[in-house]
Amino acid sequence: MLSPSQYQEKMRELRAQPYWWDMPDEAYKEMEAVVGPDKITREKAVRQAYVGRGYARELIWFSGQAYPPCCVVQPETTEEVAEIVKICNKYSLPFNPCSSQWAYNANPRFRPDQVQIDLQRMQTLEFDKKNLFAKVGAGVRYGHFCQAAFDNDCYFINTGGGSAACVVANHTVWGCSPLNYRMGNAERRVLACTWVTPEGDIVRTGSWAGKDTSAENGFWGDGLGPNLNGIWRGHIGWFGAMGIITEMTVKVFSFVEDAKNVMVPEGVSPNTHLAFKSKRVAWQNYVLPSRQALEDVMYDLSHAQVGAAMTKVPVFWRIIAKAQDKEDFWERWSGTTKEDIDNFHMVRILLIGFTNDEQMDYERAVMDEIMAEYGGKATRTKPSDESWFKNADTAGMWMMTNGYSSCEAGIECLRCTYETGKLLGKRLWEAYTPPFMPEYGDPGWFQSNDFGHSSYLEFLVYMNVEKCDPISPAYDPEYIASMISWYFEETPDIDAQTGFLDFFAASCLGVLYQGPSFSNYQVWTDRFKDMFDPKTLSNPPAPYDPEFVTEMLPPFMLNKSRRKMRSIERGRSMLLQ
Repeated sequence: MLSPSQYQEKMRELRAQPYWWDMPDEAYKEMEAVVGPDKITREKAVRQAYVGRGYARELIWFSGQAYPPCCVVQPETTEEVAEIVKICNKYSLPFNPCSSQWAYNANPRFRPDQVQIDLQRMQTLEFDKKNLFAKVGAGVRYGHFCQAAFDNDCYFINTGGGSAACVVANHTVWGCSPLNYRMGNAERRVLACTWVTPEGDIVRTGSWAGKDTSAENGFWGDGLGPNLNGIWRGHIGWFGAMGIITEMTVKVFSFVEDAKNVMVPEGVSPNTHLAFKSKRVAWQNYVLPSRQALEDVMYDLSHAQVGAAMTKVPVFWRIIAKAQDKEDFWERWSGTTKEDIDNFHMVRILLIGFTNDEQMDYERAVMDEIMAEYGGKATRTKPSDESWFKNADTAGMWMMTNGYSSCEAGIECLRCTYETGKLLGKRLWEAYTPPFMPEYGDPGWFQSNDFGHSSYLEFLVYMNVEKCDPISPAYDPEYIASMISWYFEETPDIDAQTGFLDFFAASCLGVLYQGPSFSNYQVWTDRFKDMFDPKTLSNPPAPYDPEFVTEMLPPFMLNKSRRKMRSIERGRSMLLQ
């Protein structure tokens, strides 16, 4: 193991800039006057707490490019946020907004001079039960929000990433859950919102535009067609590079009566779940005889508009659910073969009788009839939930190897989802196993969204994280080169073949690598950034973080990516100028 001094020296070698940076005293004093001395600090111990956090942190941490902010400020109101952003513009200080810090983009990286704008004090949470919408501040997390929904006999999505993620931040990016099947995708749930632009202007959209921001008039978005949401949100999200959303109203959905007593927490962490205390809420698993039958049944059930969620179940999910620890998992997984994967076809369906018992009976009857047509067999299924309503079992997803890469995630049509998963599974098995965990060609997990009008695919790759960490004695440059190559080049190349637009671009995949395959959308990214953030202060270098990682990797890695990045069509470059 490395000693503390050896560890510090290794990190110094990896960094491109000095670790600590002192902001101008004048700027600090002006920010302090806005929020008060108890909500801003330059103390190093506090600043250090914001270093290298969030999903996919290994891209920044393992390359030594995680830095502390130059100060941390915690505003409580939109007006305070706007004033802080204006001060940053006055002194040309880059700023970084965060709430739950779920993703690494919510922390400084590549440079030490960013102001950390922490929104966790913005805890507004108001429900309009009659009209089914809720006003949410940027600091409200899914765990609290989902419980508040139950308290109002409503329900809402909980992200697969966990109930610790924040509602507003998640809706500025992906907003995905199996419950998107009936609720629709994130852009359809966002109603009114408040946006602080990269230069500090306050813009209100929907029925908040030009009016006060009470919950009573936050009930409507911008209407049909292109709107302001398409600027601050885009398709995959700006990751803080287009200013800050401080509050929004989101559409919530009616649920069974007395929901907080029907969805009952049970167990002791980490073995917890929500028990269903009503016959009007149930999961049901079905085993299908073939891959084609599974694909077709998703089409037909979506067309019939029954169920509240519908997902394909991978084999290793079931083993994770049964395993008590890593050793137990590998003992169970060691007997798995490619034939097991090829011959296992399971779909998991959530049924909810939203209105009464008769609706529940009707939806189950329709589902059983369609399943009988395709030879689907119902299996015994627990009357409880560990992920999608309120809780989060995501810690179990790390069980096998202590880490994984969600190298593919996005929303497209069902056909595109099916074909992309097959190609990814085949490529991973034939060319990258080993070094990665054997998945035997599994095509990933996917779900139907918006009653089949779209679908979600996620493809996980499991790797030995000890071999990826440059300060670990087990570090293996060839191993990390394989992972980076798969992540940055193989996945987007397959996407280009199928037309699947991965929304991990800007967080894990290069916009400049993927964009040319999708109408050169990087040109539009540059144009919007130039117009709304001419000083490039809003969370730089987002949305080009993966491009920075590519440039900082050893020269034997990703030469194909480097060549492509430097030759594609651009607007006025925000990165390679």
